[in-house]
Amino acid sequence: MQRSDRFGSRGDKMIPWGKLLSVLSVYLALAATAWPDSEAPLPRTAVVGVTVIDGTGAPPRADMAVLIQGDRIAAVVPRRDFAPPAGTKIVDGTGKTIIPGFVGMHDHTHVPGNTFTGEVAAGLWIAGGVTTVMTAGSAEPERELALAREIAQGERIGPEILPSAPYISGPGGSPAMAMPADAAAARAFVRDWSKRGVQWFKLYRHTEPAIAAAVIDEAHRQGRRVTGHLCSITFAEAAVMGIDGIEHGLTSATDLVPDKEPRSCRSAVPLLDALDLDSPEVSRLIATLVAQDVTLTSTLAILEGRFADRPQGDARSLAMLTPAARDRLAAHRAQLEADAATTRWTSAVWEKILAFERRFVAAGGTLLTGPDFGRHVVPGFGNQRGFELLVEAGFTAPQAIRIATLNGAEALGLSDRIGRIAPGYEADLVLIDGDPARDARDIRKVETVFVNGQAITPAPLIEAARGRFGPQ
Repeated sequence: MQRSDRFGSRGDKMIPWGKLLSVLSVYLALAATAWPDSEAPLPRTAVVGVTVIDGTGAPPRADMAVLIQGDRIAAVVPRRDFAPPAGTKIVDGTGKTIIPGFVGMHDHTHVPGNTFTGEVAAGLWIAGGVTTVMTAGSAEPERELALAREIAQGERIGPEILPSAPYISGPGGSPAMAMPADAAAARAFVRDWSKRGVQWFKLYRHTEPAIAAAVIDEAHRQGRRVTGHLCSITFAEAAVMGIDGIEHGLTSATDLVPDKEPRSCRSAVPLLDALDLDSPEVSRLIATLVAQDVTLTSTLAILEGRFADRPQGDARSLAMLTPAARDRLAAHRAQLEADAATTRWTSAVWEKILAFERRFVAAGGTLLTGPDFGRHVVPGFGNQRGFELLVEAGFTAPQAIRIATLNGAEALGLSDRIGRIAPGYEADLVLIDGDPARDARDIRKVETVFVNGQAITPAPLIEAARGRFGPQ
């Protein structure tokens, strides 16, 4: 399935290589870059001498050649066996690594204080190597749908976006979220937004069980999927209902709250410092999620911001923030310092968050990853940080790449065309000037991002977003 197949307007037309520089100049001026329309095919490009981490979890393969023809990967072979077709542009991959484009599974087109940041996020996602995005809940779904169509139609540079409906919550939740009055209203809500084009629905913390069950059932009837940032409903309850995915992991698992009453929302965080990960309760929870084939989305990049002893962003990310966002981050940092002596977010809790994700995968669970946004976490760079933290958690670089690419593609039902480096797959690729299997921080050294075979240099997109991400 092509990107155009989802939204129906791009057709088989290719992005003209020769106009890329002028297009990016327009992006700097207008922050709304379009792929100009053309019938001209893309040239063949071969990255030669590169190390391939293919997205399957297999070990890196050194000294390879990856041939891109049009919008597809045409060949992945050892360099010694590669004979480039006539007219192929050769890119020297010596000392470099190529991976599939990231599939972001907890990304947004909004942040606290700004209900739509999609135009800025679109370029940053690509600059950071993110070529497909599932937005885990939307504050302005109509604008998100429009952005997804603009990208699919070639009117703007950005990743393929699978849009979400408005968040669904219940009594005690945010009034900005949808709160269906009963199961019939919940089903009508799902049918309505499915017709508008959303692909995912997200249950939020205060959703009631009857509403959740109706949303899940109706979404599946409509060929859509459901995830949840849960609290009043436990992970196990949602799993039995048939939910497709759960966000954030251990910190939201109210299954572990003793004597939790039905429909009550009590945070699990105060209990985590004393939690025994070897307890029967934790083992049962993981077993239930695995048995019900529920994915778990790691959001380590945003969770890290809860811990005073953890990094609170780097210079790259801070440079993208609006002045208001920088002020909010400074206040957040000051509060972390003030609360350091009494915080529940201890180093022991951090280690348990990481260990829970390892155990989930070891038990056969499917782990996904996405950054979430807010504070210091920005599109693209936040996705990269998520990879680094998965490696810190104990996953190998190929395992972490799989979590960030092919696992997401499988969860989206797109693994027949994206998420791995293999002949016939879409040429959504990230060329890294380094070796993230040796040093996870090399994931930040993105040299070129290929989107449907089109090579994009990150620097102009990053410059276009400088000082523009966050609340105004």
